[in-house]
Amino acid sequence: MPKVNSYAPAWLCRPSPGASLFTSNSLATPAQDTQPTPKSATASGATRTIAKRGNEVFAVIENEIRWSNLARVKDQWQQQARQKKTSTGQTKDPAKDGEIPSYRLTRCRFWRFPSTVLSIKSSHRRMAPFLAIVTEHTVHIAVLPDSSHLSSKDTSPIRLKTYQLGPTTHVIPEAPVVSALWHPLGLHTNLGGCIVTVTADAAVRVWELDRNNHWSFDQPTLAIDLQKLVDGSSSDQDFAPTGFGKNKGFSADIYDMEVASSCFAGNGSEREDAWAPMTLWVAMKPGDLYALCPLLPSKWQAPSATIPSLSSAIIPKLASLEEAPEDLEEELTACRQQYEWLREIDDQEPLDPPSESDTIQGADVFTRPGNPSAIPRLQGPFRFETGDELDDLDLCDIMVIAARLNAEDLMMGEDEELAVESSERDQLSGTVICLTSGNGRVHICLELDGVEGQWLPKARRNAFRTPLSEPADLVLLESLDTIKDSDAAAATWPTFTRDVHSRYSFFVTNTTTVAFFSMSSFVQRLEAELQSEDISGSSFRMQVLFDSDVAKREQILQVSDADLIVKNEHLATSVVFYDYDLGYLLLTYNPSNPYAAAMDVPADALSAKIPPIPGSPALLPRRAPYQVPAVLYAQSPLDSFVEKHVPHRQRNTLKDQVRLSPATLDLVTSAHRVLSAHTNALERAASDLFRRCERLQGEMKDQLKQLSEVAERIKGTTSEIGEDGNRKEGARNGEALDKRLDAAKDRQAELAQRYDALRKKLLNSGGRPLSEREKAWVNEVNVLSESFSEQEEPKGDEQDQALAQRLEMVKQLATSLISETKSIVAKAPSPTEPGSPSSPGGSQPRVPQRLQRAKIADAMRMVERESAVIDAITSRLERLNTSM
Repeated sequence: MPKVNSYAPAWLCRPSPGASLFTSNSLATPAQDTQPTPKSATASGATRTIAKRGNEVFAVIENEIRWSNLARVKDQWQQQARQKKTSTGQTKDPAKDGEIPSYRLTRCRFWRFPSTVLSIKSSHRRMAPFLAIVTEHTVHIAVLPDSSHLSSKDTSPIRLKTYQLGPTTHVIPEAPVVSALWHPLGLHTNLGGCIVTVTADAAVRVWELDRNNHWSFDQPTLAIDLQKLVDGSSSDQDFAPTGFGKNKGFSADIYDMEVASSCFAGNGSEREDAWAPMTLWVAMKPGDLYALCPLLPSKWQAPSATIPSLSSAIIPKLASLEEAPEDLEEELTACRQQYEWLREIDDQEPLDPPSESDTIQGADVFTRPGNPSAIPRLQGPFRFETGDELDDLDLCDIMVIAARLNAEDLMMGEDEELAVESSERDQLSGTVICLTSGNGRVHICLELDGVEGQWLPKARRNAFRTPLSEPADLVLLESLDTIKDSDAAAATWPTFTRDVHSRYSFFVTNTTTVAFFSMSSFVQRLEAELQSEDISGSSFRMQVLFDSDVAKREQILQVSDADLIVKNEHLATSVVFYDYDLGYLLLTYNPSNPYAAAMDVPADALSAKIPPIPGSPALLPRRAPYQVPAVLYAQSPLDSFVEKHVPHRQRNTLKDQVRLSPATLDLVTSAHRVLSAHTNALERAASDLFRRCERLQGEMKDQLKQLSEVAERIKGTTSEIGEDGNRKEGARNGEALDKRLDAAKDRQAELAQRYDALRKKLLNSGGRPLSEREKAWVNEVNVLSESFSEQEEPKGDEQDQALAQRLEMVKQLATSLISETKSIVAKAPSPTEPGSPSSPGGSQPRVPQRLQRAKIADAMRMVERESAVIDAITSRLERLNTSM
C-alpha cells in the first residue's frame, strides 16, 4: 500500500501560479437560483477531463483546455521561493517581467457542448500526437502542438487543428458517446491512428484515421450494432447500426443493453494473453457484460509473441477435439474457425510499418483476416451474483486486467530457465474484471475460462437454427465500498485509474474521495494455488483463500464540503505521474480546487513479504493541509447583478428615489436571494476555518500534555543515573525498572517466536505436497468412508442393524484375538528355562530384545488403531440413535 507523504504541494496551492491551472478566472458564486444547475456525473457519465502526456497535463476548465508542464511549474515556484528568501522586497510579477506563464490556453472551433472526456493515446516510444475530445454528442480529434510552445513567453491562446469524427454519426438525435478508446493494436503515426467509439445504444465503430484522407473522419471502417449481433445467427447478416434519421423501432434491448462503459482487456504487452488486446469488453448499466473478440482494424500490429502463442494453443486443441466424441461439435467448430483465421495470417507476408510509426517493439504488421468474418461473435452475457435483491446494478465503469501469457506452452521444448524468466510472479492465469456501480461499490470478479476468438457460422440453405447465447458465470471475489454510508445517496460515478507500479493495483475516484485498491498479495497466493500440482485439499485451501481479504483498501484523498462551490461537484478522474521530477504523484481537481497526493513508491513484491518488526510503533495518520475555500476567491455576485437580473428598461430608475411597487419588491427579493446565497457560503467557509482552529488548539494541548508526561518519566528515570552512566546506589526504582525491561524483552521474544511459527505454518500450508504418511492416512480414511458408504443402501432400522452387527463382529474378533494371544503367551516357556528360544543353551535362534520391542510396538499401534476405529463407529451409532 502506498504511503501518503504529503497532500497538495505548495506549487499547486494558492497563491502560487500553479493553482490557476485548475481554477477558473472568474469563479461563479454558489447556489444561485438564476444560474443553471450543473449536470451531475450520474446523468452524463464520468468526467475524464484531465489527461497527461509525460509531465504535461491537459485539463478542461469551463470551455477551454489548459495545457501545462507540471515539472516546469514546480521549478518556477522553487525559483520564486528562493528569490523571495534572498530578496528584501516583494517578488516580481511574472507577467510584467516577461517570465514564462504557468499554462497555455488551447482554443478549438467548437465548444458548443461541455467536454466530458479527454483521451490521449499512450505511446510506446514517443510523445502522443493526438488528443480525443469527447462531448456528449460529438467527438473531435485534435493534433497536439509541440512541447516547445510551453517554453515560450507568448501568452496568446494556441488554436488546435481539430477534425470532427463522424459529423453525421455522433449528433444530437443519436445516442450519446460513452467511450472513446485508442486501439492497442492499431497503427499510430503522426498522420493517423485507430480509435474505437462506443455509444449508449450499443453501437461499436472502428475509425482508422488518416489526415491525408478526410473521408476517414467521416465514415468508420467497421461498424457493429451489438443489439443486432446478440441475436445474430449467421455472419452474412447485416449488423451495421441504423442510419441517421431512420426509425429503429422498439426492442427490450434498448434498456437491457444500455452501455455504461467499455475497455480493452489488454494494452498490447508481450507478457499478456494473446487474445486480450483484441478483446473489447462492454458493460451494460443493468449489470450484463459482453465481450467482442477479435475486434481488429484493417491493418494491425501483432506483438512478437502473439502468433506463436496462438499457434501453440489452437493447433493442439484442434487435434484433441477431432478425436473427441460428437457431443463437442460446437467447440470443434469454433476451434476450426480459429484455425482458419490463424492460417490466413500465417499465409501473409508482414507489411512494412509506416515511417515514424509508434509500433510495439518487435511487432509485425498484418492485414485483418476476412475468413471467417471481420465481425466477431458477441460472447456473453457474463453475470455474477451479488446477493442483493435489486436486479439492476447500475454499473458505471469497467476495468479488465488480462491474464498472463502461457509461457509454459509457448516455451515447450526450450530450457526451463527461459520459461521461468518469461513469466512474472505478479501475473494471474485468469482474467480479473473490476466494476463500479452507482452506489459507490467496487465489484472484483474472476474469469478463468478465458475469452477466445469466435465467429458466427456461414448461412446454409434450408437450415434454421436458433442462436444460442447462454450466460456465463463470473466468480465474484469481493465487493467493497468506496464511500461512507452517509454519502451513498449523493450523485456519484466511480471511475478507475490504473496504477503505474502494479497491474493489480488501481485508484477509484468518486464524488469527493479517491481510494486505492491493491490485489497483489491475493493474486500471488491464488496463482500459487492454481499452479500447484497437489490437488489434495485444494478446495479447502481455495475456500480459505476466497474468504480472506481479496483487495486491500486505503483512502488517499477526501474533499470536505466547505471546499465545494457547488454541491455534488464531481472530482475529475485521477491521473498518476511517476518520474524523477514529480515523483509518485496523484492529481485530480474539481471546479474549485486542485487536489494532489505525493506518495512513496510501494515496496517490491518480494520485500512486501517481509513481516514488520513486532512492537514497532504505528505511524500517525496524516491530514490534508488547509486550503482557502474557493468562495473567498470567487467573483462577488453583486458585481454583475445589474447586468443579469435587472431589465435594461429599469436600470435608469435605480438612480431615482425608491418607490414602493411590485417591480421594486421583485428587485429586492432577487438581490436578497443572491446575496444570502453568497453570504451563506462565506459563513460556511469561515465556520470551517474556526472549527479547524479549535481542533488544532485541542490537538496541540493533547500533544503538550503527552510531551510533559514523557518528560516527567524521562526525568524520573535519569535522576537515578549518575554522570558516569551507571545507576546510583540506593536507587529505589532500579530493580523494578530492570524487571520491567526483562519482562518486556521476554514478551518480545515470545511474540516473535509465535509470529515466526504461525508464519511458517501458513507458508507450509499453501501448495505444499503431502508426505507419504499423510497420503497413507488419507487413503485409509477414504477406504473407511467407502466401507461405510456400502452400507448406506438399507434405510432406517436396517442401517442401524447393519452397523450394530459390524460393531459386534469387530468386538468379538478383538476379544478372540486377545484371548488367543494370552493363551499362547501362557503356554510359551519362559526365557530362563532350558530349551527356550532365548535361553543360552536353546536349540532355537535367539530373538534380540530390540526386535521384540519393535514387534510389540507395532502390535500396540495396531490395537490402538482398531480401538480408534471401534470408538468412531460407536460414536457414529450414538449420533444416529440420537438423530432418530
